[in-house]
This record gives sequence, C-alpha cells and structure tokens, in this order.
Amino acid sequence: MKGKPEPPPPKAGDITGVVEGTAPALRLGMTNEAERGRAAPLLDRILSAPRAGLARWPTPLQSVTRSGCPQVLVKRDDLSGWGRGGAKARKIEHLLGSMRAAGQDELITVAGNITNLAFDILPALDLARIRASLFILDDPPALPADREQIFRGIRDRVTLLGASRLTAARAVAARWTAARREGRRPLVVLPGVSHPSAIVGNACGYVEMVMQRLREGRAAPRVVFVSAATGATVAGFLLGERALREAGQPPARVVGVQVYPGALRRSVRWLLRWAERRLGISSGLPFGPIEILSSELHGGFGRYPPELGERCIRLEAEAGLRLDPIFGGKTWAAMERMLEEESPGDEEVLYWHCGYTPEWPQLARMTAQGGAA
Repeated sequence: MKGKPEPPPPKAGDITGVVEGTAPALRLGMTNEAERGRAAPLLDRILSAPRAGLARWPTPLQSVTRSGCPQVLVKRDDLSGWGRGGAKARKIEHLLGSMRAAGQDELITVAGNITNLAFDILPALDLARIRASLFILDDPPALPADREQIFRGIRDRVTLLGASRLTAARAVAARWTAARREGRRPLVVLPGVSHPSAIVGNACGYVEMVMQRLREGRAAPRVVFVSAATGATVAGFLLGERALREAGQPPARVVGVQVYPGALRRSVRWLLRWAERRLGISSGLPFGPIEILSSELHGGFGRYPPELGERCIRLEAEAGLRLDPIFGGKTWAAMERMLEEESPGDEEVLYWHCGYTPEWPQLARMTAQGGAA
C-alpha cells in the first residue's frame, strides 16, 4: 500500500537570500528565543547557523506499509526540490551560508566517480557566485571513456584525477596556493562536504523531523536509519539528537548503514567533536552511541547483489519510493533485516530518504568494468 505524502511548501527562494541572520526558530514549546537559549544552548546555536535558501523545507513525512512488513515512517528529503534531493541539500545550504558569512569565495573539494553531490553543489556555487574547484578521484575505478560519460554534463567544471589520494591532496594544495596568490579566500572541504557547517545542516534536518511529529501530537521515532558514506549525515543527526535531549526530548537511536568502506565510527566521532568546537559549546551531555551497520558493503563502494537492484524496483512499484542499490536501497535492506530480527513493538522506526541516483544501472556496469581492467 502506498503512503501519500503531503506536497512540499513553496520554494524557499534563491541564493540571493543567503542568510545574514538566523534560521527559523523552533521553540519546543518555549515561550521565547531567550528562554530556549538558556534551556537548550546547543539547540539555539544549531538553529541560528547561517544558511542559504535553496530547497523546500520541511520535507514530508510519509507512512509506508508493505505486505508482511512493519509500518515505517519515511522522511522524504528526496522531495527537497534541489538537484537530486536528499540530505545533501541541507549540507550545501549551510556550507554556503558559512562561506558567505566568512567572506570565502572559492570551494576546493574532492569527490569520486559515484557522486550525486557534484551535480548538486555546482549550480548552488554558481548562484552564490563562489568559484568551484572540484577534483574527481578515480574511485571506484572506471574506464576513461566511462568517466567521460559519467560527468558529461559537467565535464568542463571538474578535473579528473587518478586513483592516488596523495595526488588528489597535492592537487588540492596546489589549487589552494594558487587561489591565495590570486587574492581569493578559498575553503578546502573534505569529501562528502564533511565540514562543521554541513553537520549543523543535517542536525537542523533532524530537529525539523522531530518538530513535525510533535506538532502532529505524535511521539518522535525512537530509531532512525540513514545511509552513511563519509559520516557527515550520521554526525549531524547525532548532534541534533543530543541537542533535543538537552531540551528535554527522550533519547533516540541513529543507525548509519555504511555504503563506503573505512573506519566510519572514528570519522563520525571526529566530525562530531569538530562541529562541537566550531559551535563553541558543550552541553555536558554525551552523544548517543555511534551505531554503524557494515553488512551491506558487498565488497566495496558501488557494489551490490542483483537481488538488491530487484528489491529497489519492487519497492518503487509497491510504495512509490525510488531507491538505488548503491545508497538508499542498502539502508532499506538493512532496516528491514533489523526489523525482522528485533521487533520494534510500539516504537516507530524512520527511514531517511537521502535522494536517488538515477543512473545506478549504468554506474554498476561501468565500475565493474573499471575494476576488472
């Protein structure tokens, strides 16, 4: 049975509205901003961070019921209205707001061959009049002709590199040095927009979701599943969860489903501490446990079994949700498996829809050929 999400509200506006002030106040029942600031300083700092108006917020919440499966709440960030949708738009909005507030005029970063971020961030940077220096690492490996095909729409905007991370680091350093010589104020950002401003953006998304539930007179979900590559989204959700606990909300679990190999727990922990230092505040409350499921890696980034692709196709037919087996499909599969093993009882579970990779069948073929070359 298909759920019916409410349509998103009208678009927030263009990039000329990059915030010089604050994000909308969410008071959790408090009478004024001063009261909220005294009772929940971390929440106040998060909601006051500068951001750009790119997407449509809040995104809808949708209840999805499938035959033989428990009901699941879905946060439809794929309907954000910016680019390919997803939590990336929240990262980009807050990154641009932070850059504009700091007077920075060039972004230097690295992505891989499988990326939605590259396609979404370039038009946003153009609107903000911020120069983009985007380097593409050959990861996962793909044939040269296939890489040209993957990035054909933005080929003149990116620099294709080999698989060496050392070469990528040198290219980034060289561009930063050149930008400084040109009189620019560049910002180097880690892959996946792993930056404190982006983590705060995802924290705002988590707070938005909880507030939607409270305004409906419903309890917030106790478990949230989300795809995890670099760890920035998981870190943001944990930051938002802690801010809400500080404001009196009950604790919740954030479960990241790993789609890119690496020491993800360590990355999440480091990103949380970095964001906390940037915010200049510590509530004294510990962060929730960093729960990472690595069962869906299937041997590497971009790899998945054929049955997972078929599962995504069935899910679209049954519930109207478009997921790809590179990112969101893995998270859905891990969530359903955990629900089978651990009955949630009356606790509501939420799946965070982080967007869709439309060319996933082609990417799977290209990376398989590149890895075999």
